[in-house]
Amino acid sequence: MASESIVTAAIVLRRADYGDYDRMLTLLSPELGKLSAIARGVKKPKSRLSAAAEPFCASEFQLRERAGRYSVEQCSIVEAFLPIREDYQKLVHAAYWLKLAEWAAVENAPNPELFQLLMDALAALSQNHVPLSMTTLAFEAHYLALLGMSPNVEGCVLCGAPLSGGERFDAGQGGLICPKHAGGVPLTEGARRILLKLPRTRFSQYALLDGRAEWPEAAKLLRAFLRYHIDAPVKKYPDFEF
Repeated sequence: MASESIVTAAIVLRRADYGDYDRMLTLLSPELGKLSAIARGVKKPKSRLSAAAEPFCASEFQLRERAGRYSVEQCSIVEAFLPIREDYQKLVHAAYWLKLAEWAAVENAPNPELFQLLMDALAALSQNHVPLSMTTLAFEAHYLALLGMSPNVEGCVLCGAPLSGGERFDAGQGGLICPKHAGGVPLTEGARRILLKLPRTRFSQYALLDGRAEWPEAAKLLRAFLRYHIDAPVKKYPDFEF
């Protein structure tokens, strides 16, 4: 029996050449999670699929599944995020997010929250009016929260002692440690509050951090935490730009 077409929104996470004219796309769909789909003839000069088969591009895809494999029949671009492609530094930040998203997404497991976070972050980066590292800080904070992996900054992760002053941040231990334990690095109360509140606020409100002196400190601490606990195959981490 012939398979039916599936229509879904998706972001292209990665592409790879497949034969002379085709490409294999890794997509993130809110309904289907991570999936691979072949885009046939996409490298031909007059292909209607070529523009949509690029990383970062968000489109509505019409897919067909045969023997457990998807192929792209049609697609309509929703947002190409062109300003990202025209700015190398923005490209580095966005490529980093795609690696994190691909690492976290599971095949055939719906993940509308991760899809929407990536859409929101790419849109913000396209029209960015704040430091790029601030947008990445917001993405990392919400990303870790979606995975249930945010650092514990409400008490000592080792003994459960409540906040009393003098706590330090230990990425390997998972968050704050009280003065009774060795290790960690100092952190200000402002940075602690950013790490606590940012994952719990709407992504669109992250720009309110602009002007807050503590956000670069929070960004460095959270990056250290993420690199310790997330083993995504990231070749280049974005530089900090404060």
